[in-house]
Order: sequence, then structure tokens, then C-alpha cells
Amino acid sequence: MNTRVILFSAIICAGMSACGGSENDTSGNSAETIAATDDNESSENANGKRNSKGNYWQKMVMLEVRDNNGTIQYWQPLPANWKFIAHSSDGVSIKGPDGIKVTDFPLHSFMVDYTGMGVSNGMQMRAMPPIDDLIQQDVIPSASQRGLQYIRHYELPDVSRMNQWYADQLYSSAPTTKFNKAYGIDWKDADGRESFSILHVSSFKGQYSEMWNYRASLLEADPSVFALAKKQYIFSLANMRYNLEPIIAYNQAEAQRIGQSWDAFNRRMAANQAAFEASQRAHINKTNAINDAIMSNWRSSNEASDKNQEQFIDNIYENQNVVNEETGQKYKVQQGYNQYWMNNDGEYIGTPSNTYNPNLDENLNEQNWQKLNQIDR
Repeated sequence: MNTRVILFSAIICAGMSACGGSENDTSGNSAETIAATDDNESSENANGKRNSKGNYWQKMVMLEVRDNNGTIQYWQPLPANWKFIAHSSDGVSIKGPDGIKVTDFPLHSFMVDYTGMGVSNGMQMRAMPPIDDLIQQDVIPSASQRGLQYIRHYELPDVSRMNQWYADQLYSSAPTTKFNKAYGIDWKDADGRESFSILHVSSFKGQYSEMWNYRASLLEADPSVFALAKKQYIFSLANMRYNLEPIIAYNQAEAQRIGQSWDAFNRRMAANQAAFEASQRAHINKTNAINDAIMSNWRSSNEASDKNQEQFIDNIYENQNVVNEETGQKYKVQQGYNQYWMNNDGEYIGTPSNTYNPNLDENLNEQNWQKLNQIDR
């Protein structure tokens, strides 16, 4: 598989001596019956269930992304039924069921020369505009050619942080200001069908020049699964795990190229590695349930004790915790209803009405329904 642009767009700029000019260089009483997920139910069974609206979070797996030499560049969590596409002629990099498709578009790179000498290193000279202007000038015209109408854009802070972390690991031979942001853009076509793109914008600004670039990916899916696919795609980009070995190899080559002292370099790399390990531990502590679940069949029961993490996952799942007061059994159900009732088969009814009782409903009179009370955990 070709290494995707997401990994090396930062290297393109950082590899030019920190922008110094080197040449080498995410109603009423009607009721809906849905299969409920027991807190103690195995993750394999839980991940296999999905209602008609496609609201259940899919089982995630860590996929390896390798360069042309077979070296792992990073690991990316994706739903188990999504697949990377290698060497695609149309830019499609990911495909999944229900029309899920991610298309990557080419990297656009530019340069600003602060010396007044007009040195461009073969790159187009252009000052970096504000994000609103960049989207209006570059992105919307391109999307219009695909029949897409702009709706809104917004920053994706978690993806921005991941991009910034990666850029911060790359060696710079001189003081460099690194800027990395990710923005989500919502679109619709003439039929009202929604799509979503992520725009990555990077800048490396040094004393003598600035190099910046942007790249975009477009997510498309059937309307029935689009909202969930969008959440999972953003999550996957915000939770990538980079392999340190290619970063270290790149940094070593850069240090050698400019004649840096190996002793100073090794101290810097040791400090970077220690900082990386500390940040990883902090991140893992914060997102413990997610990371453990990805590597061990999603949400194993012993991680459920982390209250903060459980609340975070419940927000992603749009879950509500409920309990059967007669048995003490706890369940997770879909948010948005005032009352919940469960039958002996583990199916539940959510209703906005405070007076509806399925035991009095002639359409359901052959079943026994127990009321479920909402709880925090």
C-alpha cells in the first residue's frame, strides 16, 4: 500500500531545512422496539447488532499502513468491515458497506519568501489565506465540479491535535513555527444527499520563508449510515498511532544532512521519546476504554469501571443507562425517550410519553413488559 498523504505532507515542508530554502529538500405514543445491549453482554454480540437507523458503533480494529518498502508508518482504527484500497487510480483509499467510500485528493503546496529574493524551490508562491478564504477560493469551486453544495465548516480539535503532534516530532534545523489544523466541511448534492470532507492545513514558518499546504478527503455513504460513518471516520483520524522508527530515521537523516552533532541529536531524540511516552501514557489513561476495546474486542467488562471513559463512550454511542428495579440488572438503551420498557426477550420500547404502558396496549398484550428507570451509570 502506498503511504497516504496524511503521513508525509508535513515531511515535505520540514525536509527543506525548516523552511530555510534548502534544495534537498473527522411522537406521541408511538413506540420503537430495538434490541438492547446488556452491560455484561459480550462485545462480539453487542457489536453485531444494529437497528434500522444504523446508530450502533461498529467493531473497530487497528489496521497497519505501510510504505512501499513494507515499513509500518502508522496504525489507524477503522470499523472491521472497512478496508484500505491500495494503488487506487481514482483516489479512493477506503471502502466499506452501504456505499461507504473515502476519496483522497492531491496535496497542494505553496511557499512564501521573506528574503525578497523570490526563491521558490519550484513551489508556487502564495501567502496562506485565512481558512474561510481558503475554503471559498479553493475548496468550494473544486467541490462544485462534483455537484456538491457547501453547508458549513468547523474545526475538528482532536484531529488537529493528532496532526500537530506528528509535525512536532519532525526535526527542524532552525526555529520553526508549526501550524496544523483539521476542518470538517459538510456538503449536500442536488438531491439532498449528504457528504463530508476533512481539510488538513499545515504551515511551517521559519525566519526566511514559510511553506504551507492543504489536502482533503471526501467521505460518502448511504443516507441510512452516513451519520455513523462520519463519527467513526473522524474518530479514526483522531486516534491514529504513529510508528516511531520511521520518524527517528527521518530525523537522523536530516541531522546528518546538516552536520548536526550526534550527541546533541541523541539527547534531543531521547527527550522527544520521553515526551512522547509521557503523552501516550496520559492519552491512554484518558481514553483507556476505547484503546483497550479496540485491541481486545471492544469494551471488555473490566474497563467499564472507569466512569469518565464510560460517559465518553456513551456520548459517542448516544446511550442512556437504565435499570430494572425488580432484578437490579442494568442496560444501555438509545437516548431520547422519557420512558423505557423491556420484555422477557431483552427487547425494549422507548416512548416520549410519560403515560404510555405497553402492558395496556392491545397490540402487545401477549407480552409482559417491565419498566426501566433511567440512571447516571
